[in-house]
Amino acid sequence: MLIIINCVSDTSMKKSSAIVHRKGLSVLEKKELLKKYDLLPNLSQSDAALLLNISQATLSRLLLNRYEIESTSCSHENLSRKRKRCGKDEDVEKTLKKWFVEVREKGAPINGPLLKAKAEDLSKKLGKENFKATDGWLSRWRGRENIVYRKPHGEQAEADFTSANEWFIQEWPEISKNYSPSDIFNADETGLYYRALPEHTYALKSENTKGFKTSKERITLLCCASMAGEKKDLFVIGKFKNPQCFKDVTQLPIAYTANRNAWMTRDIFSDWLRNWDRQLKRKILLTIDNCGAHSNLEPMKNITVVYLPANTTSLIQPCDQGIIRTLKAYYRRTMRERIIQILDNQQNVKANDIAKKTSLLDALHQIKEAWSYVSSETIKNCFRKAGFVNGTNEICNISSNVSLNEIYPEDMTHEVFDEWIDIDECLETSGKPTDDDICQKLDTDESEIEEEDDSIEPAPNNLEMFNALQVLRRGVQHRSKSFEEYYKFEKFIFKIIDQKKKQTKINDYFTK
Repeated sequence: MLIIINCVSDTSMKKSSAIVHRKGLSVLEKKELLKKYDLLPNLSQSDAALLLNISQATLSRLLLNRYEIESTSCSHENLSRKRKRCGKDEDVEKTLKKWFVEVREKGAPINGPLLKAKAEDLSKKLGKENFKATDGWLSRWRGRENIVYRKPHGEQAEADFTSANEWFIQEWPEISKNYSPSDIFNADETGLYYRALPEHTYALKSENTKGFKTSKERITLLCCASMAGEKKDLFVIGKFKNPQCFKDVTQLPIAYTANRNAWMTRDIFSDWLRNWDRQLKRKILLTIDNCGAHSNLEPMKNITVVYLPANTTSLIQPCDQGIIRTLKAYYRRTMRERIIQILDNQQNVKANDIAKKTSLLDALHQIKEAWSYVSSETIKNCFRKAGFVNGTNEICNISSNVSLNEIYPEDMTHEVFDEWIDIDECLETSGKPTDDDICQKLDTDESEIEEEDDSIEPAPNNLEMFNALQVLRRGVQHRSKSFEEYYKFEKFIFKIIDQKKKQTKINDYFTK
């Protein structure tokens, strides 16, 4: 009898020693344990718990609450949460979550102020008169309910996944079989408010935050890149053919043209395509969407144009998968840095006033700089995400965007910066030609119009450029230990001055 008791005790000790100390399990971990339990042979709960490396009590609770666990995992809950904590009022939060899911299923946009207002409205209907929806409560509620602040991109809700997948499986292999990744390009247009500032900002409660009207001066950019990461020079369309800021400018940083709407037209796109075709020394494949500005293109010698299936561009157009958005992110960051530098060095000046003085020429330089920052790796990732990489032509999960973590300014929240990036996302870049557009070529006054802008300063003369160099030289002398970069810059400026047709005598550089 003693021997039997000892054997039982030894078995119990072995079992107890195999049991891991109790720990909190997330919903996702619970769901995985239930899946593993279903795959086990017919065992007792105690033996099954040993194989799953949990206690029998834990397994018993999982099986008892199985329906609730599986329902939670399918109801937009935060699956990494280990304990279901409630906020200041469980009834209000449950009701708000139900309303949120129903409204989002209908595609309605929802922001923070709307959520707070709805929460207080629902609390009153539930008889909770003292409920107050604060920013802190909203942040904690969003975390508990796995809700993120994200702006929808493109028209993905209406996109045709079936057609996109069928095109990749049935047509794309035959279309692309004679082209290497370096010869497969994608081109797309996007609108840009080049003077726009963020519409929202954080502020002190006591601060009298004054709003301002978003600047709607717009241009259209044509972006084009290859599957191997090669970037073609940007092409810009504005509203004015000869704006004041272009006066006496020898060469623009980016190719530019204009029409009354700053839109891409069939004639402009055809001209751009023909010019590129003449420059090419090899055969390439260009994928584009089927908008009106891209229609009825004449055959090219070196460029084969392929139209993406209708209602699929938000899914499989590489430029829409992050290339354009990364370009805009770099442009906004460059613009922000320029404004902050001016604010730090000038008094009695406001950010909005600085932004208003951003000329079209300034914008073209900043756009070119931003485009130079878009890496080939980012472009390759966007082609991969769109499904163009050989062997991975599937577009089952394309909801995530290319990471912008390295671009986000440290002193701006991701929400504010994302809103700023997307402020011009829905701008039209082309449209059906009206009678006025068709007759535009007969009315040369429209295309020759000059932008009226009193803020444009005249081009500096040689003496002013020379004096500016002296100021820079003194500044570098007092702030840097190295002059090598300045020497290169100074030689560059002297070369520009020497290129002027009107030569100036050396004595003219000195004032009496």
